[in-house]
Amino acid sequence: MLKRLSSLRPGGGHPNRRFAFWFLLLNVLLFLPLYLFNLETSTLLPATSLFADGWWMGVNRLFLWRDNLDPFRMSLELTFLTALWVNVRPLRRQPFRAIIASLYLLTVCYYLYEAIVVSIYLTDPVFYSQYYLARDGLPFLFRHLQASLWFYALGLGGLVAGLGLLLMLVNRVLDSAAQPTLHWALRITMVLLAGFCLFAGVRYQRFTARPEMVVSSLGFKLQHNIAASRQLYYDVAGFDDHTVHKVYDFSNQRLRQPPDLYFIFIESYGSVLYKRPHFTNAYLALLTELEGQLQDQGWHSRSALSESPTWGGGSWMAYTSLMFGLRIDSHPQYLALFNKYQLEGYPDLGRTLRAQGYHYAWISSIAEELDERTWAKYLRFTGVDEWLRHRDLAYTGPHYGWGPAPPDQYVLNYAHQALKAKTDKPLLFVTITQNSHYPWVPHPLLVDDWRTLGTVAPATMASGETVEEKRLNYLHAIDYQLRMLADFVVRNGDEKSLFFLIGDHQPPQVSRRDDGWDTPFHIIGKDKALVDAFATYGFTKGLQVSDPTPTVRHEGFYSLLMRVLLQRYGARPVSLPPYLPNGAIHAEVEVDEAMVQ
Repeated sequence: MLKRLSSLRPGGGHPNRRFAFWFLLLNVLLFLPLYLFNLETSTLLPATSLFADGWWMGVNRLFLWRDNLDPFRMSLELTFLTALWVNVRPLRRQPFRAIIASLYLLTVCYYLYEAIVVSIYLTDPVFYSQYYLARDGLPFLFRHLQASLWFYALGLGGLVAGLGLLLMLVNRVLDSAAQPTLHWALRITMVLLAGFCLFAGVRYQRFTARPEMVVSSLGFKLQHNIAASRQLYYDVAGFDDHTVHKVYDFSNQRLRQPPDLYFIFIESYGSVLYKRPHFTNAYLALLTELEGQLQDQGWHSRSALSESPTWGGGSWMAYTSLMFGLRIDSHPQYLALFNKYQLEGYPDLGRTLRAQGYHYAWISSIAEELDERTWAKYLRFTGVDEWLRHRDLAYTGPHYGWGPAPPDQYVLNYAHQALKAKTDKPLLFVTITQNSHYPWVPHPLLVDDWRTLGTVAPATMASGETVEEKRLNYLHAIDYQLRMLADFVVRNGDEKSLFFLIGDHQPPQVSRRDDGWDTPFHIIGKDKALVDAFATYGFTKGLQVSDPTPTVRHEGFYSLLMRVLLQRYGARPVSLPPYLPNGAIHAEVEVDEAMVQ
């Protein structure tokens, strides 16, 4: 009786069932992290619509390529080595067992790393890029968590226990496969599976590095990663700024009485708001309401979607791409520029406008203070006249969210008041908001008088643990940001003010890969002719866009803005610079001939 009961358990009873169960489990565990990270858009089992386009396409989707990121896939290396273990008795020795176990643990680690990179940052795994991102980002993350030593000890213990469990599972597979009672049909099946995996690996080698491929190969993933890392290294090392200095040289052109310019990058403000039904109605209603309020006060607006160089994180690459007029889509590229332009200045938008008589100011509100040496490097890199930091904001109230940081309403109003009191030059005001940074809780309240925010308690919100709560918190954060910014515009702007409200990237956790890389971009001013000048470049009237596809790119806006400013405020006669929709690139200049006079 006990023997019968044992045979009913998963993997229990006959070695054929044990082997099949444990082998399937080992394969599933490799792909489980990616499935869990994309749980909202993936199903556990392959969709029944596989054969909707005919049996041949269905077979291909079942055995070769599935967009649905279910975990029922096969590892080429695990299948091949296990088939050798099953069928070649002389190999069943400790060294070969150690090779299989070590390779499996390495595969688990890589696939977990791939799942994080693909799901959170919507980019391919590239060691060279993610190494620097982890090196610079993880220390800040650990400081922000403020966890006790027990937390890290438990995490380390869990990691060791997890690796031990995986080793135990590998040994179970190998022990089951070594049983002399293993059926000949199962041995042949393993040979056929290994042959199919090898065929797929050879025939579709370029695709086996992709997570959608049913047959997956660690070897080809590593090959692809290393090749991409080498290419990125050479691209970064080979950067030639000759073209940049040429196309962004405005030394022979002058602006007369130009307007104050406010570049406010909105954290995690993505086009997902147009593309997901749980956001769209509330978002469009908010835009309609705010547009009416602005119009009542004499403000005009135009909007577009702009393709960001980053997704789900890396705000510094988004706003630097816009200010530098250069696509910066990897952290090593950003670091190379950061280090290169310490002694010599990059001809970015800030330096260009500063040379035109602007007072160039950056505002950073995060309470996490950098050391003075690092701050000095940022000052040299950006070339600002003034950088207001957390300690310069005279804020003593509660802090919020990631960073943490004061309420954005306080930061923007205090900084604007302070800067206007110091200079009568036209103002170039640049900052990125913080209160819409994930996890969006706790969150400040919007108040009538920003000076009272030092004493106002944070709003009560959901914990953010479920998908629905995360969506609600994100929508609340965007509602706050846009209402706060509309209020800031009305209270602080005048006839010679131009505001640019720009999303940096899509929000993590509540957007997915098919939402794209684009972010909303609003231009607001009282000078209707000036605002309407951006219509030529794809900016439509109002705060909404009717077609949710990007019409501009972050890196192209530098040349676009200088063209508009020189056309309106340039000393006559003026030769308008070209509009570079893709920014300045290494070896050539992309010029839209239709935009060149």
